[in-house]
Amino acid sequence: MIINEEYFALEDQTLRLVEAICNGQEMTAYKEAKRHLAQDDVAKAKIKVFNEAKEAYERVEAYPDFAPDYQELRQRVYQAKRLMDLDESVYRFRVAERELQLLLDGVSERLAHAVSPDILVSAGDPFFQSGDSTLPAACQIHISSRG
Repeated sequence: MIINEEYFALEDQTLRLVEAICNGQEMTAYKEAKRHLAQDDVAKAKIKVFNEAKEAYERVEAYPDFAPDYQELRQRVYQAKRLMDLDESVYRFRVAERELQLLLDGVSERLAHAVSPDILVSAGDPFFQSGDSTLPAACQIHISSRG
């Protein structure tokens, strides 16, 4: 790579983009939701119960025929996940996280396609919509690479 004035101009634009994202509404909402979740003891307890149930289930998941409590452990995971997912703080955090991810995916796609429309962009979200298709981005990549 040759370092010249164009490189420094590009670096300056990149820093301005990062600053705009960090000061934007999506990042502010994400940080607030993350802070609120970190301070919510009820939500943290639900997350802990879910993680413990998930770990117990994962220990026997590969051997369902030999674990007498397999179905019970699986049900505990589903119940703990449902309780966790219905928590207001967890829900708000996930919504804010998704909104920020969609913003970042959109920026990545626009940058890549500004260089060339042939660049394939792998979004962090498997359901990120790219272009006019209604297929997830991963499907579009495989379809478009087939020619």
